[in-house]
Amino acid sequence: MEAFFSQFEYLSRYVLTGIAVLLLLRCVFSLFRLRPRREVMATLVNLADDSEIEIANWETSIGRSRSCDIALRKYGTVSRFHAVLALRKEGWFIFDTESKTGVYVNGEQIRRARQITDGDTISFGNVVMKFNSNGYGEAQEDENGEVADFTNAARLVNLADNSAFYLRGSCLIGRDRHCNICLPMRDISGEHAEVYLTRDGWMVSDLQSENGTYLNGELVFGAYPLYDGDIISVGAYSFMFRE
Repeated sequence: MEAFFSQFEYLSRYVLTGIAVLLLLRCVFSLFRLRPRREVMATLVNLADDSEIEIANWETSIGRSRSCDIALRKYGTVSRFHAVLALRKEGWFIFDTESKTGVYVNGEQIRRARQITDGDTISFGNVVMKFNSNGYGEAQEDENGEVADFTNAARLVNLADNSAFYLRGSCLIGRDRHCNICLPMRDISGEHAEVYLTRDGWMVSDLQSENGTYLNGELVFGAYPLYDGDIISVGAYSFMFRE
């Protein structure tokens, strides 16, 4: 009997070690596989060659210096620290950071700062770019008629086009027209899933959909808490939760 227990203890060490290694590898694999994609809040289109520059920060520095978020190094008419593009409560703004050749919005030089909207052209020296937002910073009013502050708002980002849907208490996702996010596809149920706010934070719940709702690749049963960067998948659509 003593020999049996000795052999059992010997084998258990290797079995438990193997299980621990497998669990560790699965965690590492999930960490990289489910790594959140970068959220693109706006784009600048260079009108010279139609190349696009993605804006993923609340404040983006623009200039010829390598330390700028957008480094326009090959343009001699651009100052080292030329401008800053920023998202504020009222919307998107462009700031001239004392550049030598100035910043122009739709052909008009700005003095210090200017609010910009979709389709506006911005000139940094002889570099002309068109600004496009992805729904961020659009002026919307709350129940009291006040402009909502979106700089820290919870939102769902459609990973197909990087557009954002801001969350206010509850959000129905489904095929029916009355849903807050309407996805008219056959694999989407009429009321497929719901994202809602509780005292403990934001939650996602599957509404007994036919094809299920997935959170970070795992099927949702009941309600699950949401954390910044989580991926919600409904049919062929995927949304990143940000707050």
